[in-house]
Amino acid sequence: MFSKGFSIGLIASQVLLGISVSLGSNDGFAKQEPSPQPYSQSHSQPYPQRIITLAPHLSELVDAAGGSERLVSVSAFSNLPESVKQLPVTSDARSIDLEKMKSLRPDLIIYWLGGTSESQIQSIKKTFNKDVQFLSVQPKKLSDIATDIETIGKALGSESVAKKNADALRLKITELSTKQQNPKQKNISERKVRVFYQVWAQPLMTLNQDHIIGDIIQRCGGEQLFANEKVLVPTVSREAVIKANPEIIFTAVDSAKIKTDWSMWSSFPQLAATKNKAFIDLDGDIISRPSPRIMQGAQKICTEINKVR
Repeated sequence: MFSKGFSIGLIASQVLLGISVSLGSNDGFAKQEPSPQPYSQSHSQPYPQRIITLAPHLSELVDAAGGSERLVSVSAFSNLPESVKQLPVTSDARSIDLEKMKSLRPDLIIYWLGGTSESQIQSIKKTFNKDVQFLSVQPKKLSDIATDIETIGKALGSESVAKKNADALRLKITELSTKQQNPKQKNISERKVRVFYQVWAQPLMTLNQDHIIGDIIQRCGGEQLFANEKVLVPTVSREAVIKANPEIIFTAVDSAKIKTDWSMWSSFPQLAATKNKAFIDLDGDIISRPSPRIMQGAQKICTEINKVR
C-alpha cells in the first residue's frame, strides 16, 4: 500500500516546513484552556486519548510532548519512538486508509500542513464527526519545533514534559549557533561558505530560504545558493549551479546503504565542491524530519561546512 522513499519524496513534492500551529474547522480544543487535572488514562479526561499522526516526524513530536502512549496509529516509515514500529499504519505521502482510521476511533488527528494534501485532509474531516479534533504543524525554523512541542503538550495536558523537552531543544539550537562563532578566528568564522542543497537530481531541485534547512545552513555560516527563489522547492539548471560555484553540496538519502552518484558534479574539476571533495550524503531521518533529532543533521551540516571553511 505504502511507497518507500517517503521522507525524501515529501521534500521533492514541496511539503516542507516551519512549525506554527493552525486549526481547522474541528480544531476547537486547542483554543480552550485544558483542565488543571493531571493526565490519566480515564476517558472522562478532556484531553485526547487516541492519536493518529499522518507523517513520520509527527510521532516524534507527540513523544517529545509527552503523549507517545496515546498514539494508536502512525504513518508509513515512522520509526521513533521505538514503540511506534508496532502500531498500525494508516497513511503515507500519497494515500490514506480511512476505513482503518475509523476502526481505531481516534479523538485527535495530527497532520503536516503541506505534507498531506488538502483533498486528503478534507476527506478525513468529512469521515469523522465533530468529536475528532485536528491539529496541523508546518515548521520553517528550528525554533518553531520547540514552540509546537509546547503547543501539542498543552493540547494533550502534558505541558511540563513538553516544556522540558522544548527548552532542551532551544538550548541545543543556541549552542549550534554559538559554536560557529570563534573570536580567535573571527575573519575565518565570518566567511560564508557557498552551499547547494540538492533535493532531487532529475529534475534538479533545491530549497529556498523559507525552508527549515535554509535556517540550518544560515546558522552554520553557509551562503545558501538560490535562497531568494520564490518557490519553496525550485527547479534549477545544472548550468546555474555551476555558475554559482558551490563549495559544498549536500543531499539527503533514505538509507545509509544508499550512496549518491555525484558524477554530475565531480565531472567538473573546476567546481569548488569538486576541488574540496565536498559532496555530502545526509541521513534523511535526521535532516528531512522536523523533529528534535533534526539537530543531529544540523550538527553534521555545520561540521562539514566548517571543514570547507
